[in-house]
Amino acid sequence: MEPIIATVSQLNAYLKRVVDGQPILNDIWIKGEISNFKQHYSGHLYITLKDDGGVLKAVMFKSAAVHLLFRPEDGMKVLARGRIGVYEQSGTYQLYINEMTPD
Repeated sequence: MEPIIATVSQLNAYLKRVVDGQPILNDIWIKGEISNFKQHYSGHLYITLKDDGGVLKAVMFKSAAVHLLFRPEDGMKVLARGRIGVYEQSGTYQLYINEMTPD
């Protein structure tokens, strides 16, 4: 059998399709602690959610962030709802947050 040879871009695009095709990942709640909180001048929020066993990068775009009823801070425990997606350019997966509440 011949080996499969793919470019980085082809692999990232394939993995994006695989992840996007998983219904459970399109609307999921994640519980974690905020770290590395950054609010971009555009209004987008960039955070890392963590627990004792791992970390997950996350982004909340301005259109969703304007509806927050609290100010996120490092160390805050939250429940975040959104979808898991692959950012093809860097080949990383992250949570795209639509809703977030203190836990």
